[in-house]
Amino acid sequence: MSFRGRLLTEAEQLERWKEYVDTVPILRSAVAVLQKISKKGYKAYITGGTVRDIILGLKPHDIDIATNMPIEQISSLYKTYDIGKSKDFGIVVVREGGYSYEVAQFREDGRYLDGRRPETVKVIGSFQKDAERRDFTINAMAVDMNGNIIDYFDGRKDIQNKVIRTVGNPLDRFGEDYLRMMRAARFSAKLGFDIEPETKKAAKTLATNIRDLAPERIKDEIWKAAAQSGDKFAKFLTELDDMGILELILPELTNLKGLEHNLEFHPEGHVWDHVLTALKANQVADPLVNLAILLHDVGKGVTFDKKPDGTPIYYGHAEEGVKLVNQIADRLRMSAKERETLLYAVSNHMKFHKIIGMKPSKIAKLVSDENWDVLVAVARADEFARGQKFMSDTDFESIVDTAVQIKKKWGAATMTKMMKIVDGNRVMELTGLSPGPAVGRIIKIVTDWAIDNNVTDQDEIDKYILQVAKK
Repeated sequence: MSFRGRLLTEAEQLERWKEYVDTVPILRSAVAVLQKISKKGYKAYITGGTVRDIILGLKPHDIDIATNMPIEQISSLYKTYDIGKSKDFGIVVVREGGYSYEVAQFREDGRYLDGRRPETVKVIGSFQKDAERRDFTINAMAVDMNGNIIDYFDGRKDIQNKVIRTVGNPLDRFGEDYLRMMRAARFSAKLGFDIEPETKKAAKTLATNIRDLAPERIKDEIWKAAAQSGDKFAKFLTELDDMGILELILPELTNLKGLEHNLEFHPEGHVWDHVLTALKANQVADPLVNLAILLHDVGKGVTFDKKPDGTPIYYGHAEEGVKLVNQIADRLRMSAKERETLLYAVSNHMKFHKIIGMKPSKIAKLVSDENWDVLVAVARADEFARGQKFMSDTDFESIVDTAVQIKKKWGAATMTKMMKIVDGNRVMELTGLSPGPAVGRIIKIVTDWAIDNNVTDQDEIDKYILQVAKK
């Protein structure tokens, strides 16, 4: 459904709107909220990104509503819910038709002193003033219950021209909330729009203010961008780099720019070119997959060297990458699970190419990890960033299938059984060792040996335990 033009009569447009609303349950229930508020004599609109999506012909997911109805009267229509201290800012949540909606009073922001939030918020009666405080023209529109679009800042025109432009002076908008500069890059990538020149110029001017943002907010914006396909995430990063923001939040990545590759094996270009091309090869819209691809070669930024013949080499870049990923995870306040996934992918991405020649025990451990699918996605993007000259889809899938078959034979269940056979108490009983690292070392070595050689006889395992203990 698109409302870009005014070619229809009002009656035709209303009918078209009704037909559209009936096909989108979350929108139909939102319109019911508008109707209930309107019957009480107040104005209410669907606002923000939903209106943008409607104009683009996309089905909305989260819908926000703005109104001049006082909070107390909204509470007489619905049982309202407060999120944190949102009620202090004129925002409540209501339920309609099984969906939740944030309902905000029209408001005007006071001065911004910290580059994040206004010092005061004033409830007002006009949506136009409410729209003036919003970030971009494409997010500053509203639609009423009859499908009429309210657009004070040419948001529809900017959508038609595929442009990201701030509402009013970009220096003012970015100065109010520094995160808006990253949001400009994210919307540009998500929608395939260009950032309007004056808007980008303002972002470049104010880029260093990004350092004042809380790490959690920066991480959240990166995650939202990474939750799209790899090519969109690559555009997001390119836009951040162009604005001078990438080097401030992820300097480990800008260190990859200009680093040479052996073009015989990497015809796509230098290291940073390879990373971006790898992202573009990935269509999985998963933030951890895209971040793992982004960081898989980050260790090359500190391991660059050359052979005597001048060929660039990056020995140990996976190991150095692990150190850098830990630093990034600390800086961005990543969760333990997020860190674990990225470390697994970065530390093992070079092993994938040698998987056929690995011992079954090592393959089983690799494939049994819960992050195996992330590693496969990274390896696929890493490989096909170079083009299909080096490996076909069939060859790649053959490697994956072989590894999976080994996992089925020597997978987690078998390894668990082996761990029980190679029991720590049994090791200490046979060797006389006390609990400690030496016992753990023996368990690991004997377990790997048993799996690799298909040994399940307890007597043979006991003999090998004693043999390893003597070394």
